[in-house]
Amino acid sequence: MEELTTKQKLRKLFINKYSIILFLFAIIYIFIGDQSLIKRMAKARELRAIKKEIQQVNQETQQVQNMLNSLDIKDSLERYAREQYNMHKDGEKVYLVD
Repeated sequence: MEELTTKQKLRKLFINKYSIILFLFAIIYIFIGDQSLIKRMAKARELRAIKKEIQQVNQETQQVQNMLNSLDIKDSLERYAREQYNMHKDGEKVYLVD
């Protein structure tokens, strides 16, 4: 019996109906459908971006909460208003220095 060449072996392998079905299944799994591998990777990337954004918002919220807690004291609230909004008491002169 003749020995098959590698090219003939490959052709026989790809002609095999099970190999074709497996190849089609792999293509469908990777590229087609709502649960495809490519879409899952995109969703995972989007999820990471959203988690990062949530973390940044939580940090900003914590900073604002800390500022709010420090402004509960009347003296610090008054100082903050004077510095940020250039407020002053009646009869008081304010000089702005850059």
